[in-house]
Amino acid sequence: MYIKKGGINLSRKGFTLIELMIVVAIIIILVSIAIPSYAKLLQRAKRSRAISDFRTIRDSLEAYRTDWGTYPITGSQGETFGLHTDYNTPTSTITKELTGNGATLNTPSHTTATGETGGIDYFTREWIIREMYDPFEPDKDYEYFSSDGGSFTLACEYKKNGNTVYLLSSDSFNYKDVNTKPSWYVNQ
Repeated sequence: MYIKKGGINLSRKGFTLIELMIVVAIIIILVSIAIPSYAKLLQRAKRSRAISDFRTIRDSLEAYRTDWGTYPITGSQGETFGLHTDYNTPTSTITKELTGNGATLNTPSHTTATGETGGIDYFTREWIIREMYDPFEPDKDYEYFSSDGGSFTLACEYKKNGNTVYLLSSDSFNYKDVNTKPSWYVNQ
């Protein structure tokens, strides 16, 4: 664009301050809309990951119960398991029993309800448990609780609208969020 001033043609280069301010304002508005949407999407994805992991664990626990007539028993306190659990020398009851490594019941000296000897790896692949971790806090593992072997509960905690919420799954219900910390929950 040419501007004629005093008989001289001046070529206009660049943007005016007003034009730059309008572009910056538009970018700020778009970002302010996108960030909350992205945060909600990320939260939903993490919750879906936890539910998927819980589904895998539940299937393994049900197969274990079919074979042994009970779920792995933790006693009065829950225990953690997952990525940070050493697969080769597990410390949690659930990992020991579901992998057949260091187990009390799932050992070669015991026989399942169908006559199969113990030492069964219910995860079927070593890497499955190594990929499980609390997606809301990757430095933490999931939690498992079964006081008597007749029922079980899985859990992880996350933040929702600034509040701590616990995602639970058990043998009697699929998934639910609760605001109250389970009494057996381990502080990792």
